[in-house]
Amino acid sequence: MAGLEFRVLGPLEVRRDGELLAVTAPMQRALLSLLLLRANEPVPQDELIAGLWGEDSPRTARASVQNHVHMLRRRLGADQLVREPAGYVVRVEPGQLDLERFRRLVAEARGAPAPERAARLRDALALWRGPAFVDLAGDPWARPEVVTLEDERLGALEERIDAELELGEHVVLVPELEGLVERHPLRERLWAQLMMALYRTGRQADALATYRRAHHAFVEALGLEPGVVLRELQRAVLVQDPVLDDPRRQLGSTLERAAAILPREPRDRAESLHDYGLALIRLGELRQAMSTLEAARRLAETAREPMLEARVRLQLSYLAVFTDGRSMGEHLAAAEAAARAFRSLGDDAGLALALSQQAHMLRDTGHADRGRELATRGVRLAMTAGDAATEATCRRTVAHCAVLGSTPVDEAIALCEAQIEATRGGKRPVSVWEAMAWLLAQAGRIAEARALYERELERLREQGIVWGLLVGRSYAAFAERAVGRLELAADHLRTAYGLVDAVSMRGDRPGVAGELACVLALQGDLAGARGLAEESRRLATPGDVLSELVSRRALALIAAREGRHEEAVLLSDEARERVAETDWLTIRGETLEESAVVHRLIGDATGEAEALTEALALYERKGNVAGAERVRLTLAGSDPWGLTPPTAQQSK
Repeated sequence: MAGLEFRVLGPLEVRRDGELLAVTAPMQRALLSLLLLRANEPVPQDELIAGLWGEDSPRTARASVQNHVHMLRRRLGADQLVREPAGYVVRVEPGQLDLERFRRLVAEARGAPAPERAARLRDALALWRGPAFVDLAGDPWARPEVVTLEDERLGALEERIDAELELGEHVVLVPELEGLVERHPLRERLWAQLMMALYRTGRQADALATYRRAHHAFVEALGLEPGVVLRELQRAVLVQDPVLDDPRRQLGSTLERAAAILPREPRDRAESLHDYGLALIRLGELRQAMSTLEAARRLAETAREPMLEARVRLQLSYLAVFTDGRSMGEHLAAAEAAARAFRSLGDDAGLALALSQQAHMLRDTGHADRGRELATRGVRLAMTAGDAATEATCRRTVAHCAVLGSTPVDEAIALCEAQIEATRGGKRPVSVWEAMAWLLAQAGRIAEARALYERELERLREQGIVWGLLVGRSYAAFAERAVGRLELAADHLRTAYGLVDAVSMRGDRPGVAGELACVLALQGDLAGARGLAEESRRLATPGDVLSELVSRRALALIAAREGRHEEAVLLSDEARERVAETDWLTIRGETLEESAVVHRLIGDATGEAEALTEALALYERKGNVAGAERVRLTLAGSDPWGLTPPTAQQSK
């Protein structure tokens, strides 16, 4: 393996001791690219076949893959490409793959002084010779990973520009940034960098004109106003804020723009930054919130304020679940430790916050009923402490635990209404409309549910709160799926999936992708479903129950429709076993309904009836009128999902 080098950041190249190895056959190039996409991981043969041929694989596909593997092993070496029980593996050592070198250089650049940071990022970006994995262009199986890599490249490019702005290279950056915003008109950070570069070269009018161009681009493409970063930067340019002239300040930092109005004492500054960070979270500006809260943490540590520092650390851990893919189990442990600390310090508001976040993690890991108990305790503690913001957070968590857990639908609706009434007219009126919309749909009141979510989504669009739109679209999809409107559910989930990138919500991506995969698989769109299901499975963090569940459900439906009966049943059974450990009654019912679809597609009437009977019992226990009625119709011989009977080939 010595001297071997793989290049995938552009057209595929393999070199040994600097000499190019000829890998010219298109199928071999695609196969090697698929293996390098998951270097050092076994790739099952079925996935390679799906990636190479899609749904139209020939009967000779397995033999063809084996033949191409044999040819590649002759070129690369027998130890480089091996067969393991779980699939084929390309073994890659550190330094052999340009993608690994790129990521290492980007990681080394973070936190370094500006000159070193800029140099390392230039070296990292120089490894790119074109779009990554060009030989997989148009392959739906690889598309999510390729899109993610392009986002990594653009992120590194933006970080390099930040470093060069810090070094004062504003004049030379303007032409490059003009070209970048033309190619990437929805990258808010690039627009902000262009505005900053123009302003620092004395072109204030051009900087303001750039904001208007950005505003037009966002409204035309998304129907949304630009985010808080660009809006605040526009205000700073208009008033010629002195902080914009300091090249040492990072672009777009909320801390910079707030610096002129922050108190001077470290403790008071830390408190102000903490409050500002929480406001940014409510606006959905999570990355900006993290940088602001990190500054608050440092100041709280300097001021020796342990309660404030503990609160800020807790918020940073919580945000990392959504922005960086931190596992929910890790944050649950952090919230439990924080709760003990707040209890010992006598900090009721901090304890309420910790309980709310424990409740959120419990809810999303299958223990919504326990989460509801903790969030209810949090409400009482927040009221005692006079913390209206944390009280509203806890009440919202109570409602979301009620819709997911075993609380009957009618009782959960009353509970949501009680949360709204308790804060009506107060400083922080609680918004639980997402939970209400899903509950109303389950109660068979879809017209009310639709009117509610459409009104709230329009409000969020007007305010430009992208994170709220992401969550709201997901819950609108849950409501439509509850009444069997798969086409509307798919539309909402497609929009939510697109918004994940806009808010850098890495933690939400696998769940949204998996949910959309399930809906598409039910509709028969196997090509679209497969890529999303694989993405959900690959990106799920340990303990992400929902992603583990929905990816298996989607893959089971795909396997059943393609006649791979044993695989379909195995995946479906795994999903049923996983969800049975939760108290998510409606999601358990949906999982069983899809299991019934799997059994129907493979011609197993007994298995179908057993799954439907279990689903009906769960829906009735939850009070899910819409789900129960659909299952009864199915048991009576109806076909609410519009499935066709299994073909003779599928029944074999």
